[in-house]
Amino acid sequence: MPSHRFELATQHDDPELRRLLRENPFAGSISLSLEREPNYFLASNIEGAFHETLVVRDTKTNQLVGIGDRSVRPLYVNGEIKNVGYFSGLRVDTKYQHGLALARFLGKGWEGQREQHKDGRTKFYLMSIVSDNNPAKRLLDSKLPYYPRLHLHTHMFTYAIHPARPKKESKIKITRGNLDSIPAIVDCLTRNGMRHQFAPHWTEQTLLSPLTPGLSISNFFLAQSGSRIRGCLALWDQQACKQTVVRGYSGNMARFRKIINLFTPLPEPGTRLNQCFACFLAVGDDNFEIFSALLRAVYNEAARVKYDYFLLGLTKDSPFHPIVKTYQPLTYKSDIYLAAWEDGFDDVARVDARPSAPEIALL
Repeated sequence: MPSHRFELATQHDDPELRRLLRENPFAGSISLSLEREPNYFLASNIEGAFHETLVVRDTKTNQLVGIGDRSVRPLYVNGEIKNVGYFSGLRVDTKYQHGLALARFLGKGWEGQREQHKDGRTKFYLMSIVSDNNPAKRLLDSKLPYYPRLHLHTHMFTYAIHPARPKKESKIKITRGNLDSIPAIVDCLTRNGMRHQFAPHWTEQTLLSPLTPGLSISNFFLAQSGSRIRGCLALWDQQACKQTVVRGYSGNMARFRKIINLFTPLPEPGTRLNQCFACFLAVGDDNFEIFSALLRAVYNEAARVKYDYFLLGLTKDSPFHPIVKTYQPLTYKSDIYLAAWEDGFDDVARVDARPSAPEIALL
């Protein structure tokens, strides 16, 4: 009898799913557990209209020992709308996290994911791996049986900005979104999404829907010229269904923690971060002044609400890094891969070199 059983998760698995998230944080200079309280499945819609969770169960103890999420959503690829998958939420119980046992265990998991992939919903997937988690990257790129082939696409920089106190408002007028502005917001997101790889595709129906729980139209900040929106940025608080908890520090972050605290206070291990995302970024012509004004408006709102941090993700292609760095953010670097089996190799090869802009609030 096989020692493990692979199956799709159900609501019955919820307590064990949440336990695995708590007990298996992401390793790195900052160790973080990405949790889903009070119910694992409440956050599933954020990943995409189609989503499923594959679980691995020990047949002797019936205990859940591994999970992995698979979702599919429409993104812009080479300027066109394509259904692209995302592999996320990979967690493995600590007893399987070493050496050959881990490689074999993940191989069985990928065998299950490959079987699910046969539904034909997409040709390839995005995957995000913390940049300094070299053991995980070596294993996932090992080309072992059943593993998808990984192609490094870009680097993502997640900036955690601490809004200490409001700053002087920009000279560019920034307004808040309302229901009447939804068509113009979608138009702005579409214009700018088409010129970036893997930017989300939004419609007037999906912008405020079960796919975006907790998002309010009033949390969109807009730079307008007449009826046309030249740029937008939103604050999205997902804490009702997704939380980030600091579990520890390592490397230089641990060694120089006291010095770093003099400039940007680091939360104590065990702290649940009161945070939100700065997302839905779209700026026509990559205008520096408009981006700066939008970021200033979002910063001031985050300070007013008293968030510990807000998170903004920019790939290496973005021209806006110098502006963000003036806010002295903590920086969390990850690598974005394109993952495919044989039927998706050609599609991955056709992805052109235009700038990339996956949305971290959806990852």
